[in-house]
Amino acid sequence: MNNKNEPAKAVRIDRWGFETDVPGGRRSVSLFGVFLIVFGLLLAAGQLFAGAQVGASALFLALGIFLVLVWLRDHSDSALYAGVFVTALALSDLLTSTGAIHGNGWGALFLGIGVLWIALIRIRSGKGWVGATILGALLCLWGGSGVATSYLNIDADRLVGPVLLVLLGVWILSRSRRN
Repeated sequence: MNNKNEPAKAVRIDRWGFETDVPGGRRSVSLFGVFLIVFGLLLAAGQLFAGAQVGASALFLALGIFLVLVWLRDHSDSALYAGVFVTALALSDLLTSTGAIHGNGWGALFLGIGVLWIALIRIRSGKGWVGATILGALLCLWGGSGVATSYLNIDADRLVGPVLLVLLGVWILSRSRRN
């Protein structure tokens, strides 16, 4: 609370961005701006040249792995989440581009596996893990149904709704048994 004799305090924000203070009065380069330029050029090259798409996917896979390594060093949750998401999507795109896998659902499946891995890490560190486990399982189910549709020539998409209802029923029963 402010006393009547104390002047009000204010916060002033000079600028927003990923910039560092460079001594000597030189202007620093916005890393986010450089990232957007490189990202846009890679996306454009991927649309024009098939080989560039594989290279861009490999570059983003390396970036995702680098972010996971940053998490190992710094234990930064944001580096872990970004690293897992970028790695999962880039790995799916890279494997699809090279012909190692085909069909739909791989991105969601890899994201689900990554989110389940995050849940395991959260369990080890004593943090909340239920939301990550549910999200990871749903992504695995969604992606897995797409993969099964592609490889088994069955319409697994029609089974997602009933399976989700069964899982919801099991969850409700398990909650009611605890009470």
